[in-house]
Amino acid sequence: MTDSISLVGRTNVGKSLLFNKLIQYKNSIVLNKHGVTRDINEGKILYQDKYLNLIDTAGITSTDEHFTKLSYEKTLGAIERSSIVLFVTSIEDGITSSDKEICSLLRKLNKSIFLVINKCDKQKSNLKKYEFSEFGFTKVFEVSAKTNLGLERLVEELFNSCSSSVYKEDKISRIAFIGKPNVGKSTLINSILNESRSITSDVPGTTIDSLEIPFSFKGHNFLIYDTAGIMKKASTKDIINKYSISMSLKCISDANLCVLVISATELVSKQDKSIFNILKDNNKPFVLVINKIDLITKNEIKILKSKIDYFSNILFGTKIIYISALHNRNIRKLLFTIKTLVTNLYREYRPSKLTKILNDACNKHPIKNASNRLIKLKFAKQNKSSDLSISIHGNQTDKIPDSYRKYLVNYFSDQLGLSGVPIKLIFKKEKNPYKMGS
Repeated sequence: MTDSISLVGRTNVGKSLLFNKLIQYKNSIVLNKHGVTRDINEGKILYQDKYLNLIDTAGITSTDEHFTKLSYEKTLGAIERSSIVLFVTSIEDGITSSDKEICSLLRKLNKSIFLVINKCDKQKSNLKKYEFSEFGFTKVFEVSAKTNLGLERLVEELFNSCSSSVYKEDKISRIAFIGKPNVGKSTLINSILNESRSITSDVPGTTIDSLEIPFSFKGHNFLIYDTAGIMKKASTKDIINKYSISMSLKCISDANLCVLVISATELVSKQDKSIFNILKDNNKPFVLVINKIDLITKNEIKILKSKIDYFSNILFGTKIIYISALHNRNIRKLLFTIKTLVTNLYREYRPSKLTKILNDACNKHPIKNASNRLIKLKFAKQNKSSDLSISIHGNQTDKIPDSYRKYLVNYFSDQLGLSGVPIKLIFKKEKNPYKMGS
């Protein structure tokens, strides 16, 4: 059993930066502004060949803003799952009234607590450091998440105090759930996980961080990214929105597969089409999910389907699934679709099979250049890459028209049964690197 550790503290003490440094990855948004982290985020602390689970929680505040209660409930849940709580404070501010409230709360929860005094990169008087002895904790760590000061000692103590597990680099598929704000991405993920992990609300923009959540289905391991809603440029004047959208775009780039969520009550907007173009530019396979079908009539669903044809006619047979995340309708259908697409992504094909498909395609529709001379495509080979890429060798490949290139993409997709998976063809003017027939 691998222990979990949670980072707890008031807002703006540097928890997210500390989280990023401990898991050695830029996962949480880091801004010098209160209330950026509203949800929990998870990662792994690696040390030698072992790991511990780390949870970044929302900053606890005493303000009465809309998300405070929701964030507070999520933070309590994270603490409950943790063996050790890292109570993060800031030497710049000293002990505040909020720190005292959080300390009192943690003591009542009967958890092992490490006091972490962050931002010790700047010269501070010893008197200010001694101020924190008022809390009476025996495990005290002076650190700087910014400069890595004291982090090695903290990590060593965590592994000495917790039950860790041997780390194995499993094959994990990254699935990014993307879309406009308030289309139900977090509710959908909660339905998939069968637990309330992400904060949901009717207020657009509830999710700020791009959350990374481990998940398994039918023997496949996934990392689900619950991303912030991607808004129009005109709506991104706020610095938090700009950073959260930047994180969402990074998740799309890193993901193996994307799930584009659209609300059935809003039809297809220009912003949805813009997000689709982002997927196209990144050459990403994706599933199109129409959520909230419980809120519209059967006739409205028919109208919606005619609008959705925009997507299905443009790129590699996109899978379209109509769901109600709130009522768990068609959730398993979505999961099986994701599993199938991911399986197809990782398949490897012999050069002989790909070359046969190429020859069949050329025999059915021969390709000629502007001088009416036959262009011979001789050999096809799968490339080693994160997406499905095939090199095609032949003569005058630079003179192949775009229409024929699209024909070959569709032919390969059909013959390999890869509907929904983009295929990238790379044409090379080279001789066959293999001796055919030997």
